[in-house]
Amino acid sequence: MYLPNLRQLPVWLLTLSIGTYAYQNDTISSNCQDACRQLQGKFGAASVHYYAQDNFTIWDGKQQEVQYACRFQPANTAEVASGLRILTDTWCNFAVKCGGHSRHADFSNSVGGVTIDLRRMNSVQLAADQTRARVGGGAVTAEIFAALEPRNVSFVGGRVGSVGLGGFATGGGTSPLTPRWGWALDNVFEYELVLPNATIVVVNDQQNPDLYWALRGAGGGNFGIVTSFEVRTFPQGPIYAAARTWNATYVEKAVDEIYNLYTAHDANADISMEYFYGYVQSTDSYVLTSTLRHFDPVTRPRVFDAINSVPAVTASDQNVTLGTLAGPGTIPASPPPSRHLFQATSNHPSREWVQESLRIFREQTEPFKTIEGLNPRLITYPISSAAIRAMSDRGGNALGLNDIKGPLFMTLLSTAYTSPADDARVGEFYDKVFEGLENAAKRLDVYHPYKYIGYGRLGEDIFARYGADNHAKLVQIQKSVDSQGVFTAGGLCHGGFKVR
Repeated sequence: MYLPNLRQLPVWLLTLSIGTYAYQNDTISSNCQDACRQLQGKFGAASVHYYAQDNFTIWDGKQQEVQYACRFQPANTAEVASGLRILTDTWCNFAVKCGGHSRHADFSNSVGGVTIDLRRMNSVQLAADQTRARVGGGAVTAEIFAALEPRNVSFVGGRVGSVGLGGFATGGGTSPLTPRWGWALDNVFEYELVLPNATIVVVNDQQNPDLYWALRGAGGGNFGIVTSFEVRTFPQGPIYAAARTWNATYVEKAVDEIYNLYTAHDANADISMEYFYGYVQSTDSYVLTSTLRHFDPVTRPRVFDAINSVPAVTASDQNVTLGTLAGPGTIPASPPPSRHLFQATSNHPSREWVQESLRIFREQTEPFKTIEGLNPRLITYPISSAAIRAMSDRGGNALGLNDIKGPLFMTLLSTAYTSPADDARVGEFYDKVFEGLENAAKRLDVYHPYKYIGYGRLGEDIFARYGADNHAKLVQIQKSVDSQGVFTAGGLCHGGFKVR
C-alpha cells in the first residue's frame, strides 16, 4: 500500500479512498494505476518507478512537489511508442521529460499520471564527416558538448548544462553560438517522432515537411514525442569568455556600451553576449553583469575595448570550452530545488527603452524584496539579423519572425525563490514588471508581440504571438496527426503550451 511522507499525511488522510492513491489535492485514477501495472509488466521494474520509492529530482521546486502515478524510463524509440500505446489505451494522462527545465507542474512531471522520462535516451553519434550528429531525445546540453568537444566540434547548445535538447530545439534555442549559426531549431535537420497514435515517423524538409515546419517552434508537446534529433555540427574549439559586474554608479554607462555592441556589431558573427540586471537580497543592492564571448580564444578582443573601459567591480577572462561554461548536466538532490518563474517580452532596439527597463525593474522589485530567497534577474539577449535570416532555411519555422529586419531584443525576467507561500506574490511581481516593460515599449513604438515559448509563463497565449496565419496552420497540422486530441489542452498530455 502507498504511504505518504509526513508532510503529505494530512492531505492523504483527507482524500484516501478505495482504489485511488492520494496526491496533493487530487487522486491517481484507476486508469493510471492500470497503465503503470501494464508498463511494469512489459518493461520491467527497472524501467518503471513508483513515486513512494523513487528518488527522482527535477530542476524546479513546483515540479518537484508533484506526485505522479509512476515514472517510465524507455530505452529507445520502440519502447516510447509501446508505452504511449499503453497510455492511450488506458486513457492515462502523462507528461514528457527531457531535461526538465519547465517551471510549471504537469509540463514535464505529470500530476497524478505517468512521467515519461527520456533520460536513458541520451546517445550522441557524430557523423563521419563531422557535419551532423544524431542525438537522443533525452540528452542534455552538457552530455552533447562532452561527446563533441574532444573532437573540436560543437553544436548550437544552451547556456546551461542541464537543459535538455527536447524543449530547447523545438521551441527556439537561443545560444551563445546564435550570432554565427542561428537558433537551435534552425540547426535541426531531422526529427524522429512518435505520433499520438504511436506510429514512428521521420520528419525533415522532404519527409513530412509540414510537421518539420511545425516542430521548429511549436514545442515538443503538441505533435507527439521527439525521440531523436539530427543536428548541425561544426568545428569549434575553446573560446574567449569574460564576465564583468558593475555597481549602481556605472550601470547606465555600461548598459549604453552594451547597447552599442548589440546594434553596431549586429553583423559580427564572432562575438556574443547578454546582460543580467539583478537584485541581490543579501546586500539589498542592484548589480549589472555582462558576459562577453569571442569564438576565437584571443586575449581581450579589441571589439570589447569600450565596454572594458567602464570600471567594473569584478572582472574575469578565460579561454574555455562552451561545455565548461555550461556546467554539469545533473540536478543535485540537495538542497531542494528552488521555485522558478520565467516570462519574456520582445522589442525593437531602443536605447531609451533599455534604460527605462532597468528603472521599471528596480521600481517594481522594491515592494517584493522580502520574499524568501528572492533572486530576480532581468536578462536581455539580442536576436541578430543573421539568426532571423536563418529562420527561413529549409522551409522556415513557425515563429513568425522571418520578415523582421533585425536585430530584435528579447528580455527575460528569471526569478528564483524559496517558499510555496510566495507563489502568488511572485506572480503579482511579474504582472507589474511586464505591464511596465510592455507599456514603455508601446509608448516608444518599439514593442513586438513575439513570445519565446521556452521562457513562457503559464496562461500566456504563446501561439497567438506567432501570427494568425501561423497559428491557424499549426492547429490544422495538429488536428491532422492527433484526431483523438491526446496532445491538446483537454487531452492526456495537457501540460505545456498547447496549439489547441
